[in-house]
Amino acid sequence: MNTHTSINLRDTIDPVDDIVLALSMARGLDEIMATVRERARRLVGSDGITFVLRDGDQCYYADEDAITPLWKGQRFTAETCISGWAMANRQVVTIEDIYADDRIPHAAYRPTFVRSLAMVPVRQEDPVAAIGAYWAWRHQPSAREIATLQRIANSAAVAMTNVGLIEALVTAKEEAVRAKDAIIFAMASLAEVRDNETGNHIHRTQYYIRALAEEARDRFPELDDRTVDLLFKCAPLHDIGKIGIPDAILLKPGKLDPEEFAIMKTHAEKGRVAIEAAEKKLGPSEFLKLAKEIAWTHHERWNGAGYPRGLAGSDIPLAGRLMAIADVYDALVSKRCYKQAIPHSEAVDIIVKERGRQFDPELIDVFLSVAPKFDDINQQFTDD
Repeated sequence: MNTHTSINLRDTIDPVDDIVLALSMARGLDEIMATVRERARRLVGSDGITFVLRDGDQCYYADEDAITPLWKGQRFTAETCISGWAMANRQVVTIEDIYADDRIPHAAYRPTFVRSLAMVPVRQEDPVAAIGAYWAWRHQPSAREIATLQRIANSAAVAMTNVGLIEALVTAKEEAVRAKDAIIFAMASLAEVRDNETGNHIHRTQYYIRALAEEARDRFPELDDRTVDLLFKCAPLHDIGKIGIPDAILLKPGKLDPEEFAIMKTHAEKGRVAIEAAEKKLGPSEFLKLAKEIAWTHHERWNGAGYPRGLAGSDIPLAGRLMAIADVYDALVSKRCYKQAIPHSEAVDIIVKERGRQFDPELIDVFLSVAPKFDDINQQFTDD
């Protein structure tokens, strides 16, 4: 007859290995200190544990677990406390009787229960912290207790290094995102600053397209959070091709003649070429793919009468159909060198009348539900 014994692997882990494992998974300094606070005291059999951070020429008693309060939240100059001595000298300190050792600031200890202690630097070659263990009776810390404290301190040192690397990577990533956003706006502004009446156009169209996309999610499942965020960030590049349009046409204070309009229409193709060049240099990305779709297709019309390719219906990418509404609305409600602004309500009426001709019918239904938001955005980023 076979018998089977169920073994809980957790029960087979040495308690010190357990705290080492917990420290290896910590993702922040608070989590590291909490792990030491919650587990170390029991492992060394002490009456108190402190986690002391090196802060310039001071020692900050950042966390503790003790039978009565010690110094949590207090700072002492490094030269006046034993944790500072241990870090400065990169040595483990064991003191059986604190009142027989001149390195101890006796006045700070008299109100406490402490009679004996051990202090272990964290990252011994270049200490960034120290872990202290305290006993309420006269006690010479054993070799096993010191070895346990040192193992905990070494694991805390690795954990703090890992946390520092993670935070540095997060910071670098955030800085890269901010830099990318700044470059996008700089590129978009190259087209916009040539017409000083449209300075906030890129801001407004960003928020218009986001409002429209968020409201359209129920109808278009592909508009998940990531895609909406990318649309918001891509939107400023929708007219990047205008960089290639001569000022005489771009800034003409009147209606363009057919030849001039033909040149103006090339900005959609020029935008595609510019972003495609970036793709070849930087490699493909979802961001550049959407940016190219927007720049290339936001002047296409639902009925196929748009430019540059005469696409119709759902052959026009969704990003272009969304931007078409955002761009036309902003053009209507904004003053230009060749026209006056019209009121929000008139702009809405004009756009709705183009349902099924210039614009996607479904998106016009969505637009009607968010039209008040468009008005709010226009007021927030006014050119006045």
